[in-house]
Amino acid sequence: MTPADERVLQLLQKWQKSLELHARYADLPDDQYWLVQPWPTHQRPTKWVIDLSRQRLADLQNIVKPRLASGDPSLSEALEMMSFLTNLVGSQHVERFVPVAEPERERRLERVTRGKSASPASAATAVRPAAATAKAKSGAKATKPANDTTITAVLKDATRLLAWGRVWHELPEAIARMAGRPDIAQVRQILRSRRSTIEQRAATQGKR
Repeated sequence: MTPADERVLQLLQKWQKSLELHARYADLPDDQYWLVQPWPTHQRPTKWVIDLSRQRLADLQNIVKPRLASGDPSLSEALEMMSFLTNLVGSQHVERFVPVAEPERERRLERVTRGKSASPASAATAVRPAAATAKAKSGAKATKPANDTTITAVLKDATRLLAWGRVWHELPEAIARMAGRPDIAQVRQILRSRRSTIEQRAATQGKR
């Protein structure tokens, strides 16, 4: 199995775990859904979209696994190139997508009871940390200070995108849409404070 094969299989497994979590989240009320994971900005996917995505993923796995078993690396390489080109050439500012949900990032839930007639869906578990609750009540979005790991990831993303030809003003939205990245305001702040470093790194990469 080639490195490309391994990366494709890992990605498909990651998507499968994510969609299984989304299937669980489909019955959550909106206020609970937006708290159960540290989501990027997006429109909440409908159950129909989640079910369709799971079916298409199963179809793709049924195509990929026999090809890998036969020792044909071309499919994995083609899928990686397609992913690269989709992000680089066809990327647009869209919020209608199914964000990656990760088991290790799922917030611990507290049981919510809403009277004697509460249904299992309405009595579903929810996360209400004190700070998050205060922010939610005020209509503001809770924002955690970016740690060193997050800052390093944003710097690498920005350097790579600039080296690929993206212009500076496109970076905040492009990076904020990536799984596991902070919101666009934090991304802008990180980029603004380290612009010279990022541009120097991108220039160096571009010469390679």
